[in-house]
Amino acid sequence: MSRSIRVLSGNLWRGRADPQGLVDLIREYGVDVFAAQELGPENAEAIASELPYGRLEPSQEVLGMGIALRRPADYQRIPLSLRDARRVLLTPSNWPELACPIDLINLHFHAPHALLPFPSWRVRAQQATDLERFLDDHPNEVRLLVGDYNATPHWPLYRRIARQFSDGALAAAQREGRTALPTWGPWSGSPRMLRIDHAMVCGLDVENFRVVPIPGSDHSALVFDCRPTSSV
Repeated sequence: MSRSIRVLSGNLWRGRADPQGLVDLIREYGVDVFAAQELGPENAEAIASELPYGRLEPSQEVLGMGIALRRPADYQRIPLSLRDARRVLLTPSNWPELACPIDLINLHFHAPHALLPFPSWRVRAQQATDLERFLDDHPNEVRLLVGDYNATPHWPLYRRIARQFSDGALAAAQREGRTALPTWGPWSGSPRMLRIDHAMVCGLDVENFRVVPIPGSDHSALVFDCRPTSSV
């Protein structure tokens, strides 16, 4: 039977997140996989000091992304319009707690209010189409799509992804008799207003789901345990 791995996904607000705060999060929660969006150079250096595998591709703007890992895994970019997704395949040969591989994809969809490229809705729709094409061409029964979707559960992009995947945060909240918590606010330390960061899964059980502050960021992090379901 599989044991779980711990995943953290977070938007680092154009690299403004506090580097030492990221190190503290990794240590406090025993993170195995860090999926970062809007990753800055200092963020990347701090994360890599704790999680040396995978690949981090920082930028001074919103395009920085990457996946940092406690142990090795194959890494690749998935071509999407405007901003590529990042992918790792966690296999039992390097992750012995897993009974089968986990296909993990890190996403950052174009913001609906962005002025460039315009119109934003067309870019978002093309990104979703590109992702669906990749998933169809590379089928896998055990998948995790994490990241900043820039979409609440009421918006078309989220509903499009939810046709094929289950919402890990929602499933955990329903199991625990609570509501799924929002993840974004207009500035660091502000009350969180919208749930736009997601962990969509198939073939995975999600447990211990938390929404935790990222020091210096306008997003909170998703932190959770996941493992392949026993039926896979």
